[in-house]
Amino acid sequence: MTEIINMDNNYRESILKCAATIKDGGTVVFPTETVYGLGADAFNADACKKIFVAKNRPADNPLIVHISNMEMLEKVAYIDKDLKEKMEHVWPSPLTLLLKRKNSLPDIVTAGLDTVCIRYPDNRIALDLIDACGPIAAPSANISTRPSIVDSGTAIKELDGRVDIIIDAGRVKYGVESTIINCTVNPYRLLRAGAFTVEDIRSMIGNVYVDPLAKGYSQSSVALTPGLKYRHYAPSKKLFLIENEDDFIKFISSEESREFLILCSAKNSVYASEKPIILGDNIYEVAYNLFYDFRLLDDSEKEYGVIQSFPENGIGLAVMNRIRKASFLIVKDKENIDKINRVLNET
Repeated sequence: MTEIINMDNNYRESILKCAATIKDGGTVVFPTETVYGLGADAFNADACKKIFVAKNRPADNPLIVHISNMEMLEKVAYIDKDLKEKMEHVWPSPLTLLLKRKNSLPDIVTAGLDTVCIRYPDNRIALDLIDACGPIAAPSANISTRPSIVDSGTAIKELDGRVDIIIDAGRVKYGVESTIINCTVNPYRLLRAGAFTVEDIRSMIGNVYVDPLAKGYSQSSVALTPGLKYRHYAPSKKLFLIENEDDFIKFISSEESREFLILCSAKNSVYASEKPIILGDNIYEVAYNLFYDFRLLDDSEKEYGVIQSFPENGIGLAVMNRIRKASFLIVKDKENIDKINRVLNET
């Protein structure tokens, strides 16, 4: 059975209990500043296998190794001196580095690749847990392909009975996963947009090439990192993205939109034919609410969802990556809105 641990009482004892579970080969769902993670001992292959079973995760989709100090990094990956010095000023933060792995890690963590994703999260519970048990291998704590989990209530609902412990710690700070950059190439390459912005990478670390994969239009044939190969973040109901704002407003004002739950900004909510879900007034509110509201779509009486696009600067790049990967159909600029109706007729 899964034990639910609330961190408001007996904090230190709770951390030590979760750490003991990790060290004994168990699994723990824990918060980070981005989303909830599902963790196991990064050096224990059998324990890490439990993550894949609990999530129904494909074996070729690698895990992220979470650390809480730079000494742990030296145990699991290779990093050059210049980058290490820069990261000492950047970490902890929602930025993940793809580095060359060390043989201390079992193959299941890296999906047999010679690289590994390293993350130093900016969350007290996560850091205290890692301090107490060592590096933790953890993907996002959702069933594969489903929206990531941003609150402990959803974690309990989705993973109760699948893991050993769930830490009940409420909502997370950002609501979208960490940014991932490939540091094994020059210039560095952005593989997954996230809560750490491209603008911050360039100002704090150096030049980074934005891979087209980071925009979310396509998928990679090889899963170098989480989020590249497989469809992610999707609600169970079909979600339609209309990228052109004028087309979006026209559609949500129409009679046809009454079959849809509308997800939009506060600004565009005034055009909706029925009460919409307002994602937020600014892009950080949109990021914070996105996955939570995808689950509201699944729990609603509506058959479909429709969502607008957002500017791709700052955290908006991560927001649009997640929306595109979650969407059943993307209606791009200059495409006729009737395409949605044709798809509905076909399904």
